[in-house]
Amino acid sequence: MSSYIEPAPNIGEAWLRTLEAVHAGGGYAINVMTTVADPLASEDSSIRSAIDSVLVEGYRSGIRIQSVDTVAGTIFPSDLYDDLGYSYHPNLEPDAKVALDMSASDLYQSYVEMLPILTTDPANNRGTYFGRMVSWPGKTGGGRNQIADRITSLRRARDANHQRRGVDDIVIGGEAEGLMSGTCVGLQVYAAGDRRVRGFPCLVHIDLTLFGGRLSMAAVYRHQYLVTKAYGNLLGLTRLQAFLAQQSGYELGELVVHATMADAEHDTYTKEGVGELIISARRGDSN
Repeated sequence: MSSYIEPAPNIGEAWLRTLEAVHAGGGYAINVMTTVADPLASEDSSIRSAIDSVLVEGYRSGIRIQSVDTVAGTIFPSDLYDDLGYSYHPNLEPDAKVALDMSASDLYQSYVEMLPILTTDPANNRGTYFGRMVSWPGKTGGGRNQIADRITSLRRARDANHQRRGVDDIVIGGEAEGLMSGTCVGLQVYAAGDRRVRGFPCLVHIDLTLFGGRLSMAAVYRHQYLVTKAYGNLLGLTRLQAFLAQQSGYELGELVVHATMADAEHDTYTKEGVGELIISARRGDSN
């Protein structure tokens, strides 16, 4: 049965409400929709501290554990982006526009140059999320830069003062295998208990929409791991959304994540352990 999580004011509360609901429902849930009303709102330090305390890099029950920031960086590598502190505007001074464009170009180039190294990691042998966004299919440079394409489309809309329209999507998963040839192939089916769903990609689709002059984002995950991945995923998506809004000149709208399968990871952290994490996050005690 599908679940609609009450919209939350920030990513920490959105993550925690989702984990609470799925944990209480037995550890799994299908078609779970999580909404962050203000993606740029400050994180709740108590919630962030609680999840950081359990995401100790290494392995647990055979599962590779990464920090929140490491997971976030797979969606948007913020450490490679020189944020100039201002946004695109139709009347932006030419020199300022050139500088803004260069900051984005430098990000793309720096990441593409890293791809040969990144893809030596077995977890990245089919590419990376951001790699697929900036150089489809994400293993090497020279592919289609979906992010740059979307920014161009958004800027045209901004120049025309469009306040409401469906914009574009960014394809990550199997349905994009025919992206370059114009076909649509790659239908995939996954079982809830199939451990292979930890493989790449779990994020399969990102949709962008303008409404009321705000740029909103919806992301679809075929399997959302609520302890090891979800908080970092939310953080990475908010950073990507903020980048797109800054580069296009729109205000930021809401962020929605649709998990076709949400997993509280009782097998990895035990039911009791997940319960303790929730209590710690609610009490603000991560010790």
